[in-house]
Amino acid sequence: MSSILYFAYGSNMNLDQMAMRCPGAELGPVARLHGWKYFINGDGYAGIEQAENAEVLGCLWALQEKHWRALDHYEGVAGGYYERVELLVEQLSDAASVLCWVYLSCNYQYGVPTPRYQQAVVDGARQVKLPSDYVPVLESWANGCPE
Repeated sequence: MSSILYFAYGSNMNLDQMAMRCPGAELGPVARLHGWKYFINGDGYAGIEQAENAEVLGCLWALQEKHWRALDHYEGVAGGYYERVELLVEQLSDAASVLCWVYLSCNYQYGVPTPRYQQAVVDGARQVKLPSDYVPVLESWANGCPE
């Protein structure tokens, strides 16, 4: 059975959460998505939007078909909360570009995460070993848009 790559930039970086949602999913390397920036949407969940001179860091997961069904459910794809699209990301380890699936929020209003959700994102970023200078980007959304 072949696996398909998924780029996680929010709470799905969290190892405990992914172990529950997608048992057997394989964690891959840290990756970068150029031309996008992180935000918390009006529902209080992570999203990314296109932005010049910006980047989003996250991790890759190798998923099986059963994992996609679970994630589509959790991400609310059928309800129009997120859509799944293919984008090119760059692996930090070797600068190789890989095509992978990414969930994009359908809600582009800015919001505030719950403390529990915010902690899951930040913990996940540390667990997958995102660069320490990127973690403050995620932390800055704890009380809504930092700007």
